[in-house]
Amino acid sequence: MKKNYSFSISDTITNFLSRPVRYISLGILLISVLFPLYWLAVSSVKVQLDYLKFPPVFIPTRVTSQNYADIFQKYGAFSGLVNTFVIAMVTAVICVFFGSMAAYAIAKGALSRKLRNVFGLWFMIQKMYPAISTAIPVYVVMRHLGLMDTKAALIIMNVSFNLPLVVWLMIGFFQEVPKEIEQSGEIDGCNMWQRFFLLAVPITKPGLIASAILTLVAAWNEFLFATILSVNRAKTLSVAIAGFISDRGLEWGPMAAMAVLLIIPPTIIVWMLQKNFVAGLAMGSVKE
Repeated sequence: MKKNYSFSISDTITNFLSRPVRYISLGILLISVLFPLYWLAVSSVKVQLDYLKFPPVFIPTRVTSQNYADIFQKYGAFSGLVNTFVIAMVTAVICVFFGSMAAYAIAKGALSRKLRNVFGLWFMIQKMYPAISTAIPVYVVMRHLGLMDTKAALIIMNVSFNLPLVVWLMIGFFQEVPKEIEQSGEIDGCNMWQRFFLLAVPITKPGLIASAILTLVAAWNEFLFATILSVNRAKTLSVAIAGFISDRGLEWGPMAAMAVLLIIPPTIIVWMLQKNFVAGLAMGSVKE
């Protein structure tokens, strides 16, 4: 009797890694991910004498909230937080609103499959090219338009770089909307706008939320154009953090406190919407 000796890769890995080894591997992975966040949070409450100690102080016995007080009183953290929030939220709303409409027109409009693939490839390429290659032209254009050091300039640049991503993602989401729903809407007399807002948008809500979160996080963390186009009025938190690095040295405490402030809002937003975010990412796998 002939025996079957075929093994899958997953079986081989499972047999090779015993339960203790898997737990140890998982522990190492968690430590590598969580330790930098722990070190950042701890550094934000350390007193100045503990920064340069050797060996490093992993669990400080003296803590202070002065670093957080300083970033709001001396370094304009509140205005930077407001600027970052406004720029990121407006960017996300514009990108999702217009990007979803463009994606729906491409996915459900009177276009051939080959032309839809060309559009999808084009939007993907728009997202892939390096932003630094446009730095000088962008600076010249914004200066001539009188938009230097304004939130409008940063919103324009964030939209221009994140809109292609939203269109590319939403094309896949809208392609998964069943044709029967579209046809029933046409029978009921719905035009394309009504089918989009009344039928397609509710079905692709997880995809819209996933696209909004990706856009929000990208705009929240944007640094290049925020450095080029902002001076004081439109300065974001990411630019303010870079300001702690000077020829006089590094101000570790305020810089760590500002970084913690930068991390908290998007973390809370993603945590609140994590179910829709994961569902949206899973929904984006197109099968044709």
